[in-house]
Amino acid sequence: MPGEITSIELLSREVRKLSKIRDEKSLIYRGHGAQSFKLLPHVGRYSPPESEDDKADDSQLDPTRTEKVRRGKVNEQLMLELFRRRSIGYVIPGDLDDWELLAIAQHHGMATRMLDWTRSPLVALYFAVCREFEAWDKEKKCFKEEDAEILVWRSPKTTLKKEPPSESPFDLGGEEFIKYIPRIVTPRLRVQSGLLTVHGDPTAEFKPPEGITRLRIPYGKRKALKQSLYRHGIDEAVLFPDVDGLARHINWLKTDCY
Repeated sequence: MPGEITSIELLSREVRKLSKIRDEKSLIYRGHGAQSFKLLPHVGRYSPPESEDDKADDSQLDPTRTEKVRRGKVNEQLMLELFRRRSIGYVIPGDLDDWELLAIAQHHGMATRMLDWTRSPLVALYFAVCREFEAWDKEKKCFKEEDAEILVWRSPKTTLKKEPPSESPFDLGGEEFIKYIPRIVTPRLRVQSGLLTVHGDPTAEFKPPEGITRLRIPYGKRKALKQSLYRHGIDEAVLFPDVDGLARHINWLKTDCY
């Protein structure tokens, strides 16, 4: 079936077909564990805590950094400021601007207005199949089996000679988005061949203007694909080159966990 991925060989075949088109665009990829997943930045899926006082931690922060936050939205500037201050002492440079620091926070699990993409179809495939379940049945309140997918975006090329944006990522508005290639300042960004889109309204579903191809991965094939990726050198310890990634990989390698 066209667009159905059941092996790395079939993925390579699809990539070769898409690569034969000659234009001024490049292919970037994103893997989803569930076809129903919407292109919604992580922070856009959340609301502020019911009582800010319950989780307040901003008494020592500069209030001018958060005055632009609209009521009812997650306080993204405050989250980034907390990350900036509390990440000191970790293996993160201290001279990063908001764009670079937000990219690092995104790659370490913090909810941001960014969406992850990769230049590697194998990395995208891994993120599509790395978990056993990703779709949640709201009525039955349990995970459900659902096909995964890889999005292939034929995107306008971004030149590295271009100056980084001068405005703050929080100054983008509405449907505006920027494709952002951060400096490689952490191992995860490097090994995942990562780049990002940054969105003006993180609560709105991102709909790329053109050039999206969807490759479906049948649910029953994801475990075999994860094993095949391991044999091709793509696994948790490689993509998350730290002690946590290594421990998760050993769990997978030597137990019956998914």
